Amino acid sequence: MTELPSLPNLQETDELLSDLFQEVKKKEAFMGGGTELTVGAAAIDQLFQTKVRFGNPRDRLISLTEETFKQSGTELSDIYQQQMREQYDFYYMTVPVDLLPEPGAQFLRLTCQLDFGPKGSTEPIVQTIFPTQKWREVMNLGVGMDVGLDGSLDWNAGVDSSQLAQIANLLPGELKAKAANKNEFKGFVAVPAYKYELGKSEITALGEGNSVCYWRIQDQELQKMGTVKFAIVFKVPKGTDSLTLRGVAWAEPNMSWLTADVRDVLSELSDRFKQLFKRKDEAASQLARSAAEEWTLALPKPAAN
Repeated sequence: MTELPSLPNLQETDELLSDLFQEVKKKEAFMGGGTELTVGAAAIDQLFQTKVRFGNPRDRLISLTEETFKQSGTELSDIYQQQMREQYDFYYMTVPVDLLPEPGAQFLRLTCQLDFGPKGSTEPIVQTIFPTQKWREVMNLGVGMDVGLDGSLDWNAGVDSSQLAQIANLLPGELKAKAANKNEFKGFVAVPAYKYELGKSEITALGEGNSVCYWRIQDQELQKMGTVKFAIVFKVPKGTDSLTLRGVAWAEPNMSWLTADVRDVLSELSDRFKQLFKRKDEAASQLARSAAEEWTLALPKPAAN
């Protein structure tokens, strides 16, 4: 598995932002002769006040069985039928992440990492995740869709017939076969009414076949995102009653915005912060707003087939 990024330290970030705010505020007040927050200090305060927050993963934690798919009009492939009968219990989960920016704050990247435990012989295995890069074209079109699972535990989408006609010629061949009329969609609908209304996003998603999964979404207008729903299908050895889940999510600021707003005092800052602003990507990571949660999740018992 590709090496995952270093996780941010919330306390260190808060201390760094607090120090930066005080220094910029002092320099701007000296140059302007006033006491009100000026452009640079206000931007840092907007960043500092921005929140990242997890939703509750228990809300959409569902057992997946052969019957689940039969009821939705599809049949599981042989390999997953066998695994469900003999080896594993399968589950679906949605983990929402809220980005709550202060007005004026601009962000460029949102990252979410989910780590399933325990490790060892009973370690959970991530089967498939959504969104992924191949769905970027559909998501960037801003259409509403029902995201679901087919019999191969692969993602399909159901789109309103009027919208499907509009976007059909814009989709690459692989996705044309996976985007169907919502009324004709067959499969388990995992994420109903999914809609993504940003610009031209880039999505990195990793983790299938492991116990840790990871997404990074990059978009010039990320602050408009609101809530993003990360969907996971995972499996555990039969007889597993619970698992642990640790989630870390962080939003990195648009350093072009922040640099522009402190430019009047940038040359007056201490070397520590001058060097920080020179290292844009590293600075964005060090100034990220983040959230970390850990849950113990009781697994719903699979219904008898």
